[in-house]
Parts: sequence; C-alpha cells; structure tokens
Amino acid sequence: MPDFLIPFGPFHMVILHLPIGALTAIWFLEFLLEKNDDKHKNQAIGLLQLLLLLSCGLTVALGLSYEELGQYGDEIDQHEFWGLIFAGCIVATYLFYWIHRKLGKRRSKLVYMLALLAATITMVITAHQGGELVHGKGFLSKPFQQEKRRAVEPAPAPSVDESSKKITLQARRATQATTATTTSALSAPIVDVMNDAGQIDPMTAPIAAPVQPPQVVDPRVALFEASQAIFERNCYKCHGATKQKGDYRLDGQHSINLGGKSKLPAIVPGKVEESELMYRMLLPHDDDDAMPPEEKDPVSSEDIDLVRQWIEAGAYWPDEAELSAAPSDTVKLGDADTDQLIEQISSTGVKAEYNPWGDESIRIDLGVVGPGHLDEAIQQLSGFRNKLTWLDCSELALSSDFFQQLQQCINLQRLHLNGTDVTDKQLDALSQLADLSYLNLYNTQISDAGLDALHASSSLRKIFLSQTQVTANGIALLKKALPELEVVHQP
Repeated sequence: MPDFLIPFGPFHMVILHLPIGALTAIWFLEFLLEKNDDKHKNQAIGLLQLLLLLSCGLTVALGLSYEELGQYGDEIDQHEFWGLIFAGCIVATYLFYWIHRKLGKRRSKLVYMLALLAATITMVITAHQGGELVHGKGFLSKPFQQEKRRAVEPAPAPSVDESSKKITLQARRATQATTATTTSALSAPIVDVMNDAGQIDPMTAPIAAPVQPPQVVDPRVALFEASQAIFERNCYKCHGATKQKGDYRLDGQHSINLGGKSKLPAIVPGKVEESELMYRMLLPHDDDDAMPPEEKDPVSSEDIDLVRQWIEAGAYWPDEAELSAAPSDTVKLGDADTDQLIEQISSTGVKAEYNPWGDESIRIDLGVVGPGHLDEAIQQLSGFRNKLTWLDCSELALSSDFFQQLQQCINLQRLHLNGTDVTDKQLDALSQLADLSYLNLYNTQISDAGLDALHASSSLRKIFLSQTQVTANGIALLKKALPELEVVHQP
C-alpha cells in the first residue's frame, strides 16, 4: 500500500458507496434495455463498468490502508476476505463485459451475467459484514422483530430481600470475624500482666480495641455494584467509554436508560418486562439479538438474576457520596488507589480509564495530553505499574525518561508509537515488557537496528512497520526470530 494513501484510510467508509451505486445502476440499465439487441454496446453501461472497476479498486485500497493504521483487530478479517473476493468478481465482470461487447454472442452474454451476479452476491456479503462491524450483529432484521420483543417476558426472580441477604453475607461474615477477634482480646487471661501488688499494670496490659458497630449494607447500593460488575465483565468492551455499538453505552447513569439506535428503552426502572437489556440477556445465545453475541461467553444465570433484581428494585444509581460511604466488603469497581491515580493523570488532559473487560486493567491515551503537561503525565505512568495494559502515544515527542517509566509497566500488552520520534536504541526498553503483543511503529524512523532489539519479545504477535526505514532483510530476520508474528509493512 503506498504510504501517501494510508492517512486517507478512514475515507473507506465514504468511497465504498460508489461501487454499490455503480453496480445497482448497471443492473437497472441491463433490465431497462432488455429488448435492445445492441444494449451491450451502450456507452452508459460501459462508463458504469469503468466507474465500478475504479471505485472498487479505490475502496479496497483505502480499506487496507485503514487496517494498516491499526484501527481494527481480528474482527475485520472476514470483511477483508470477502472484500477481496468482491474485487476479484468486479475485475472478472469488467473483462467479460468487454468480451461480450466485442463478440455479442448468447454464450458471452451468459458468462458476463453470471460474473455480474457473482459480483452482486459477494457485494451483499461484504457490505453486510461491514455493517455488522459498525451496527452490531443482525442489524437488518431488528426493526422487524418488535412483536417478538413484546412477547418475551423474563422468568420470575427472587425477591430483593433474598438478593440482599446473598450480597451482604460476605460483609456480615467480616463483621462477625472482627467481633470474635475483639471478644477474644477482651477475654484473654491477665495473670501475666499483674504487678507484685496483684493489680493490673497499665503499662503492660493489652489495650482492647473499641467494638465497632456492624456496618449496614444498603441493598440498593449492593445491587447496583453487583450489576455494574456484571456489565463491566460482559458489556463494556462494546458498550463502554471506548466503543458504543448501536449508539448505546452502559457505564453512565444517563445513557443506561436510553435505547440507542433501537429507540427501545434499555432499562425501565421497576419494569423488567419492558427493559430491552433484560430481553436481550434472556434470549438464546445463538439468537442474533442476544447479548453478549454468540462469539462471546454468555452471562451466567446467577448474574442475570442479579441484574433482574436490580431493575425490579428501581435500577437505583447511587451518587459518589453513597459509593464512598459503602462498606468495603461490597463489590467495587477498581480500587481507591487506582481511582486516585486515574484522577491525577486525567488532570493533565490525558484520557485514562479501566479497560472494558472487567479485570481492573488500565488503558491510557497520552495523545490528548494538555499543552505543557506531557512530562508530568509521563512521570505518573510508573504509578500504574502492573495495571497498565494499553498505552497510546501517537504523534508525540517522547523523551528518554518516557522509556524508563515504560519499563516499570510490566504487564503492558498494546503500545502505539506511530508518528513519534522513537529511536532504534529506545526500542531496547521494549524487550523488558514480557506481555507486549501489539506494537504500532507506523511513520517512525525505526530501522533494522531497532528490529534487532525486538527479537527477544517472544509475546509480540502484531507489528506495524509501514513508512519506516526497515528493510525486507530486517523483517525477514525478525520473523525468523518470532515465527508467529504478523508484520504489516508496505515499503
């Protein structure tokens, strides 16, 4: 892929409509001129065939360029596969059209029409897969399933009191353990702490800790935190801060009650049967509307019951003061120390947040740092240490101190250095990152000497090297050292 074309990759979503329109227009003219014996010589059809060929080539080129920017993961592979087949069918259609135009025979017409039909079928498959990447699985059929949606009701759920007992059990046990410890201390023998006069020596007697009253867990807060933990594990990756499939997100009090593109209320407090979220969680896992979709792990029945109880109890959403005052034994998202680190680094303009897959790992985007705050943000990276798994430093001027801080982020898995001034020597620091699997070095001055430092990165699985100084020989040596590595590179 030419380097100059890669920045234009996002225009793929605009240009792709041209071959769709051209192919539709060709079918229209083919049927409109059906009784015309010389229609295969019609100049309009010929021009449309040329437009179809050129626009298809540009669409494919921009699609591959967009992929080289690293904007998508493995979910785009099937779309790319069928897109290339569609392009091949378009080339065949163009060739057979001109053969038929020259020969004008019935047999040549049949071959041309079959090629045109094949191009149309592969176009539909490719376009549908691309649509599902943006709008979600089964997006075409959803508007026709309103009756089905109204007919489904969730099964009866245990009462909120029962769920509260389950959720607060851990807190009560902790309280009981504390009480037992205190009682044990108060009832301990005091013979060893008496002085010669037979009195208790205040200097050696143990000081009994004051008995703390047991903390009461608000059932509404407990249900909220339990349901949010379920959403974080199963839903945030597609409906969180970084991605909102179907224009819907689950991580905010306001957005959670909206319906996204479906216009159906996701949650109706107190009314499980009217809540679209519960409807989708209760569907069979292979249903197009089921959430999470079939390729993801299903939500357990116990977790579904907790979400149901939360909705039945009014889908209560506590404020920050209530969450801060909640006992530490209830379910928490993240931890207070990490929350404070996120707040501190966010004050520099950096975007920092928990990853959407529920393991309390952190992703940070340094590319949006405020003017003059980059050094301050870099100094704070080491505070995240084993929790930082995703770091985006695109288009930044990075100091050597940055790579020293980076070495302390031992669980880093995904690193974007595209457009930075990273040097070959600085890549030595990456060999210390044992879990690094994704590295974007697009549009940097990295050469073969820098690739040598990556030979020890055994976990590396994908690297972007377009518009760099690396050579084919350097890439070959890297792939020899890391046979499972996928290299994206256009010289």
